Amino acid sequence: MNEELAEIAVSGAATLVAAMGTDLWHEAKRLMSDILARARSSRRNELSAALDQPSTAHRGAVDGAAVGYWAEALSQLLDRNPALAGDVMALAALRTPERPDVQIQVNSATHSGEVFAVQHGSQHFASGPDSRGSGARS
Repeated sequence: MNEELAEIAVSGAATLVAAMGTDLWHEAKRLMSDILARARSSRRNELSAALDQPSTAHRGAVDGAAVGYWAEALSQLLDRNPALAGDVMALAALRTPERPDVQIQVNSATHSGEVFAVQHGSQHFASGPDSRGSGARS
């Protein structure tokens, strides 16, 4: 699976789990049910049953284990059928009306790469031959 599809899967999973226990749950569940209906997967029944028993996380809290479960499931579905990417992106795009500024950020690095990411605010770091590993980043 390519990196872009993997990021879409993680974003969709994070949104699905974040919607559990909120006003967005019915819409998120409907979108995920639509994805499962279009998917060619032997796990369709298992995943549909899991949708009927959402995480007991507190309102607005994100359960990391649940995100991992759904990210893996969505990754498998996208791996088998990349045409589902648009549907998963629609799920990932759900936002609560009272918190429109909520963003999901997915960062990844491969082959010993590093990610320096900031969602809000600014990031400052030193550059030069002595900066790596010197603790100069903030």
